[in-house]
Amino acid sequence: MSLPHEEAERLSAVMRFWLKRWSRSPLSYVVECLGAVPTHQQAQVLKAFEHHRFVAVRSGHGIGKSKLTGWLVNWWLDTRGKRAPITGAGGDQLEDVVWPEVVTACESKPAWLASKYRSAAGELRYWPAPENWRAILRTTRLDNNDALQGFHDCMFFIDEGSGVKDGVFEVASGALGDPGCYGLMTGNPTRLSGYFYRVFHGRSFWYPLAFSSEDSIAEEEYRWPYVDPLGNIVMMRCHGRQTREWVENMRQEYGVNSNVYRYRVLGEFASASGDSLVEGRDLARVEYQTAQPKQGVRRMGVDPAWTGDDDTGVVVREGDVILYATSWHGFDLVESFQRLRLLFQEWECDWIHIDTIGVGAGLYDMFRHSQYGMRIGWPVVRVMASERAPEDGDAACRTLRDWLWWKSRKFFKKHHVRHSCEGSSWEALSAELSAPGYAYKNGLIIAESKEEMRKRGVRSPNMADALNLTFYGDFETFKVRYMTTGELQARLRRKRPPVRSWKTR
Repeated sequence: MSLPHEEAERLSAVMRFWLKRWSRSPLSYVVECLGAVPTHQQAQVLKAFEHHRFVAVRSGHGIGKSKLTGWLVNWWLDTRGKRAPITGAGGDQLEDVVWPEVVTACESKPAWLASKYRSAAGELRYWPAPENWRAILRTTRLDNNDALQGFHDCMFFIDEGSGVKDGVFEVASGALGDPGCYGLMTGNPTRLSGYFYRVFHGRSFWYPLAFSSEDSIAEEEYRWPYVDPLGNIVMMRCHGRQTREWVENMRQEYGVNSNVYRYRVLGEFASASGDSLVEGRDLARVEYQTAQPKQGVRRMGVDPAWTGDDDTGVVVREGDVILYATSWHGFDLVESFQRLRLLFQEWECDWIHIDTIGVGAGLYDMFRHSQYGMRIGWPVVRVMASERAPEDGDAACRTLRDWLWWKSRKFFKKHHVRHSCEGSSWEALSAELSAPGYAYKNGLIIAESKEEMRKRGVRSPNMADALNLTFYGDFETFKVRYMTTGELQARLRRKRPPVRSWKTR
């Protein structure tokens, strides 16, 4: 049944009023359309979009960043009718935390509006115009910088921005300049380098905001002003989202001055003199020098990976000079083996140090049994990082991996270290070196594990681990087990069973 003309005009005017109000104010949309009451911190982010198109948020845990993303995705869809790509450093975080908030916010709309949307396979579509009116979940993989490529005139949502590769931002840089483009980038400040770090430490078109978990306690009431549709100022009341008990536990476990407390609670970047294994102030002293002719023993460290999520990290070091650093993703062992042989010869290395945990054992055997010049067997050193740490009186560590990280710490602290790497390679290596923290347990030094780093959104330090491998052992006492091709043939002849002759009768 069609409405009378006057009634249709009245409803159309009402909708134009609300749409105009909500398109200008995401905060009004969240309160009046979704029926939610943001926290005082979430309200500050929503208000920022009234004057800025790009907003970057660094914070501690429990601020409500995922829920904020869900609200703003739906605000963009309902008031603009354009695409909203959502990406981030962790696929599980996006699928298990962020995306449910997007769907939940959609379901909280008035029924007549929520029924216009369909959610399936990481997409939320407005079914009358599904091609361009939709939210899309795009996971950022280690080997792919194209998560945000091809999007224009849209609103980008970047979760855990500190862990997203710079290459992703480089690909999206053209679209970020579109006049109708918006963006929200959130994350915990876990890295001391990269695009997310530079946004808060230099000139940028992003509007930066920072929040502490200490200012969002669930047991406390907070108030913030809100202007209703009639122009009245209403004081909204809310509670924080983090418990006081959790904050106190973090203080007791890590200490107020620790880096972990800084980025997980205070929402601040790590200090240069915190609990990082390799401190930022020591890395800042490393100078660049052009590559010099070979003067001493050169060692290549290899932290191998297969076709999973990690990269294969490679570093070449000669004394106090880091000559080369690189990593690659997606190669199988044969491809990595061929590439490593070329790098070994190109840099005139004397030793290859390979972490033989997991796939590294196969790579080690390939080097040990392949031909090197006129000999069988490359000068390869087997490093089992999970073994017990040596007792050298330097530091009491739990495992060999912990011990190697401590050696790396002393290397940068007590030596005049230089590097000849390309700018981007050294930046990536230094970021990995400064990422892990350490702790004392039962009188032993324990380096932060890769699993613990992944939980806080930090990628595996593959190149840093490769550098650490070059500090293993007394290099002068290594005996390489190889033989000449003649010796190999003689051994095979000795093991060959005798040939029996049969007489015919």
